[in-house]
Amino acid sequence: MLRHTLLLTALCAAFLGCSPQAAEPQAAEPEVAEHNTLTAEEQAAGWQLLFDGKTYDGLTGMKGSPLPEAHWTIEDGTLRTIPGPSRDLVTTRTYENFELTFDAKIMAGGNSGLKYLVRQEWSLNPDKPSLAAVGHEYQVLDDATLKGEPGWEKSSFGSFYLVYAPDKNKNQSPFGEWNECRVIVDGDHVEHWLNGDMILEYELGTDEVLALVQQTKFLNVPGFGTKAPGYIVLTHHNGDSWFRSVKIRELP
Repeated sequence: MLRHTLLLTALCAAFLGCSPQAAEPQAAEPEVAEHNTLTAEEQAAGWQLLFDGKTYDGLTGMKGSPLPEAHWTIEDGTLRTIPGPSRDLVTTRTYENFELTFDAKIMAGGNSGLKYLVRQEWSLNPDKPSLAAVGHEYQVLDDATLKGEPGWEKSSFGSFYLVYAPDKNKNQSPFGEWNECRVIVDGDHVEHWLNGDMILEYELGTDEVLALVQQTKFLNVPGFGTKAPGYIVLTHHNGDSWFRSVKIRELP
């Protein structure tokens, strides 16, 4: 009897030990937004589109000029520059503290950028009105066009144009492929990101920033390098460039 009991116990133990384990619940994959759209999570977090992939809503020309439709086109869900005379696109309102993301693409020899903290009065030349925006620029450039020239790094892709160079080990996509770009302005602290990596940071209004500005063509622009609400601008520098998924989230 005892032998039968031990055998039954062993069989039960073996059966229980080999029984399939209940599958552990898998974490839900984060929702990924289609281009020029917002996920439910992004909407809840306060993100807004600056370009919806279809219209110029929320964008206009500099200094009250008409929308420069002769210089830009909406093509396959992107904002694309039309080669020729430069005319920038500017938001219809200002922003002060924000996180901004955008996708940018250029071809060989390309030159463009996104400017932030832009003040309309900065674009006024003493001799004649100018429609070219002046502001802090996240540079979008074919680095090969300048590489080797003195100080070229401060004009390279992802730089704070003419002021700060990005990380030399930045992960930039090849020509014709999209780059995921990000700008954060939180108080006086500013960050530039490229394809998931922070590539530079600086503090507005510091002695260091203002001294570096004095070494640039912006040295006579009053207040350049300091904090104030400003416009967001997509720049046009004659050649082909593309933008999509331009979105912003205001920070407290």
